[in-house]
Amino acid sequence: MVEDSPRSFSLSELLGSVRRCLDHSFPHRYWVRAEVSDFRQAGQQGHAYLELLEKGARGEVVARVRGVIWAQAYAEIQRRFVRSGVGQLASGMSILALVGISFHEQYGLSLQITDIDPSYSLGEIARLRLETIARLRKEGLYDMNKELPLPCPLQRLAIISSATAAGYGDFMRQLHDNSYGVQFYTALFTAQMQGEHTTESVIAALDRIDRHREHFDAVVIIRGGGAVSELRAFDEYRLCEVCAQYPLPIISGIGHERDESVLDLIAHTSLKTPTAVAAFLIDTQVELLAHLQEIQRRLPEILQRLSLGRGQYLQGLITRLQLAPREHLERELRRGERLQARLQIGARAYLQSTRHTLRLQMERIPSILRYRVQEMRHSLSRLASTLPLLLTHRLERESTQLGHWEQAIRLSHPDNILSRGFSIISSAGTILTSSTSVTTDMPLELRFHDGIVHATAESIQRAQQDKKSTSRGSSQPSRPVEDEHEGAK
Repeated sequence: MVEDSPRSFSLSELLGSVRRCLDHSFPHRYWVRAEVSDFRQAGQQGHAYLELLEKGARGEVVARVRGVIWAQAYAEIQRRFVRSGVGQLASGMSILALVGISFHEQYGLSLQITDIDPSYSLGEIARLRLETIARLRKEGLYDMNKELPLPCPLQRLAIISSATAAGYGDFMRQLHDNSYGVQFYTALFTAQMQGEHTTESVIAALDRIDRHREHFDAVVIIRGGGAVSELRAFDEYRLCEVCAQYPLPIISGIGHERDESVLDLIAHTSLKTPTAVAAFLIDTQVELLAHLQEIQRRLPEILQRLSLGRGQYLQGLITRLQLAPREHLERELRRGERLQARLQIGARAYLQSTRHTLRLQMERIPSILRYRVQEMRHSLSRLASTLPLLLTHRLERESTQLGHWEQAIRLSHPDNILSRGFSIISSAGTILTSSTSVTTDMPLELRFHDGIVHATAESIQRAQQDKKSTSRGSSQPSRPVEDEHEGAK
């Protein structure tokens, strides 16, 4: 029997059920806190598409969902953002949005944004700014760039800005077309000055300047005005940390009148606009130039005064020179008399002190000698008390050594060696140590432990042969017996 197959659904039926469940469970709109990411606006339709993110304490993304703002709602939101000073809605901005939950069988889950509270975004920007200031103060970085000396003259400038920015153009025109004819040497290091990549772009420009910092007196960071949200990169800790520790003075002209960014607060010198920075640089050089001109104007008078003063000074020196040798001689004579008197007093005092010391030493000599004699007697007594024991030990060691030598001599005596089976062969009183020195007719003396035998080498050989033949003859009678047995057969 075939079992019934389980109930199945098409994908559209399942997702349609999910959509109806969500519509029934979440019928209302909800206020949601999130960060904007991947923001983009459709060209002609006017709709805006984005992602909403939530990040953890370490910056990791813990939640993500797609969002959409239809054209009519987006236009109204933008108008409110501009009126409140937040600026254009962009990636990286923290928002409080009124959303409805939507699910589509083809496009999945998304949030439809109908409203955004601009005051919440302003509050988040202010919170970020205060956190950055507090962290810079805690780490001791807040005043580091301000403590750098401003070079004089201040002419070689590294400029960080966008090449197409109106603020940069105004700055360059005012700087180079000044009515005082003051010269400046500038180099532009382009960077993105608004948007989500502003921080990385400005830090990269600072790194490029640092590789050639010996060619510059200061760094100028400028841009035109803008909304609060467009300037939030200049409140970020990463950028402010680099600027605070930068080895060159930083002059900022971010271009907003209402508030100061954190970069303005930690920079060496901060001005409101790029043109104000240009005016500051020009005024600094004009003051230096005026000071130099004043010195140039006063120089002849100063030289004349110096010349008159030197003449009077020389005349006074001539007068003093005439009197100086006599005064010096008198001073030296008086000084010699004082030294002579001090020398006599010192010599008498030293002589008395030396005599007193010698007298004390003479008084101490007998007691020192008595103490030294007692000490030597005590030492001799200790040595005398140990002398018998040392002699006894030495006598025992010498007796033991003598016994060892006596035993060795006794064991090495020829009689002992002969008693162990050895013999001494000599001829005419000469001991023979090799067989090659023996001839057949040489008279030999063989010394054994129990007597002496006289012989010749020939007689010894003969005796050995007789002994061999005798031993051979004693073994031969067995063969004739064997032959007799063979004959019997």
